[in-house]
Amino acid sequence: MRVTERRASGVPWAGVVVTVLSVLAMAAISRAVYDSLPELVTTRQPRPGRAGVQVPRIVLASAIPATTVLLGTLMIGVTMVAERVRRLVPPALAGSRGSAGLVLVLLPPFFVVLHGGLLFRTAGHDFPLEVSVTVALGLLIAGLGRARPLVDPLRFVPGVERARRFGGHALAAVGGCCVVGAFFLPPMFVSVAATFAAGAVFLLVVLVPLVRLRS
Repeated sequence: MRVTERRASGVPWAGVVVTVLSVLAMAAISRAVYDSLPELVTTRQPRPGRAGVQVPRIVLASAIPATTVLLGTLMIGVTMVAERVRRLVPPALAGSRGSAGLVLVLLPPFFVVLHGGLLFRTAGHDFPLEVSVTVALGLLIAGLGRARPLVDPLRFVPGVERARRFGGHALAAVGGCCVVGAFFLPPMFVSVAATFAAGAVFLLVVLVPLVRLRS
């Protein structure tokens, strides 16, 4: 009975565990390098007509962990609400329950890489920040290829499943190219290109079946 109640609650337990472990990892990194950080960290260099911005090191050490906690809490709440809505719709419109917390599993580790890279770089360590973040972004995009909607009103649109399979493979390809490209091309260019490509894939997965339905 307790197992059934836990499953019915809609809490993405895997995502909760990954989020907690990620926050603990970020806290450990912050503690390890905190004394090596400058008292004031420059987040924006001064330019003609624009003043620079500096923040206390405690802000840099806690901003991404706090953001992770906030986003994790919001996403857990949204997932639980969506699970309740899922019970109110016909079973034929219910999507995959297993992918509800997928983003919560994938996003916090990305934040760990970003947080650790920023702190190590600011503390003066020779850390490959751009390459590491680009690789993590590629893995994130590839993982999102397995995402499915919790409530699926497009399930009966002709061709939508084929479009989703293609979209999953396309996102995996985009993520893989992002990971490989990080080592051979400017990482910033690769990250921006992969982000736009992933957005285009998501749009095509939704729009192409709808356009075919109307034609």
